Amino acid sequence: MPTADLNLHSHFQPIYSLAHRRTVGFEALLRAEQDGNPVPPQQAYLGHDNQQERHEFDIRVSSAHLARFAGFAPPQNWLFLNVDASTLSTPARTQALISALQQSGVPAACVVLEILEHALEADQGLIEGSRMLRAAGFLIAIDDFGAGHSNLDRVCLLEPDLVKFDRNLLRSAVTQPRTRNLLTKLVHLVHEIGALVVVEGVETEADVLVALESGCDLVQGYYVARPAFDPDKDETITRRIDTRWDELMVRELMKRKLTRRQIELARQAFVQSAIALMQGTAFTDAAKPMLTLPDVIRCFLLDSTGRQIGRNLNTREAPSLANPKFAPLANTTGAIWSRRPYFQHAIDQPGVLYMSEPYLSMTDTRSCITLSMAIEIDEVLHVLCADVLVARQTGPRD
Repeated sequence: MPTADLNLHSHFQPIYSLAHRRTVGFEALLRAEQDGNPVPPQQAYLGHDNQQERHEFDIRVSSAHLARFAGFAPPQNWLFLNVDASTLSTPARTQALISALQQSGVPAACVVLEILEHALEADQGLIEGSRMLRAAGFLIAIDDFGAGHSNLDRVCLLEPDLVKFDRNLLRSAVTQPRTRNLLTKLVHLVHEIGALVVVEGVETEADVLVALESGCDLVQGYYVARPAFDPDKDETITRRIDTRWDELMVRELMKRKLTRRQIELARQAFVQSAIALMQGTAFTDAAKPMLTLPDVIRCFLLDSTGRQIGRNLNTREAPSLANPKFAPLANTTGAIWSRRPYFQHAIDQPGVLYMSEPYLSMTDTRSCITLSMAIEIDEVLHVLCADVLVARQTGPRD
């Protein structure tokens, strides 16, 4: 299909900052037509016989987006442009893109160039082209992260400014608690490498709540705003988001009140058990105040090197005993927990009660936090520990 006579138009989809409560960027999306009939973007690109023609068409599309954006967007907003692999396949083609971008008058710092994550694996030239774009002052975003076989090594190698999570990650997180927890962890990982996170595919109220809970920075999708020649303004978008934000805050407040009460009871019982141990009470008796609490899983005692003394004192039947899959992990007598933060913090500050971040217990693969304190028993330093169950995360409407 000849594309020289295609009419090219730009639609823009807002990319919204949850923290700023306003649109901070727009993704440019191609809308083409021929003889008055719409032509899908993919078909428009496929109508080229070789990479050079495809590259030249990509430059034409980018130039059209830039021209419209220059007279459309508020100052200090980003323009997100999808870059075709052909345009970054050689240094000469990448330089042609850079020249077109620079001639548009849109500052380089306002242009985010999106590169498909899976394409990076297939072509080392794309990585070199991305580095040229970065050196010219443009921002780089990895698109569709989490689609197929994602690779954090590729993300680290490219050092992107933003990472756009594939919509299927969000779809899974809405329906599966384990994936929801994974989504939050992935957000943290991407933050660790110095990139902001955009969650794509936000299309329902449940999607908004999961995106908010994930800790992501920016959201994009039909629920936020549909792509349009003249997309929704912030007054409309913020009103939609705020409804879900208020719902989340109410839920979080209720959860915090409940958690605060549970933790305070555990703290009081823990201190009571620690005092009893220091006064010479046997461990099985001293631990009883803790073991009577419904959310406490187990108590255990470590020596000053982090080695466990004796067995766990469990409050209920351990899943590892009921489920033979985890039976090899049930006996922790003599296990060394010296690398765990709950031991290291306690041993560094004797007498100070420490509460860990939630983590997966190796003993029975449940999510828990650990309370710990270094105390003297018969003038020898020990670390008293108690694992407290963390409630399973439920769905947005549970």
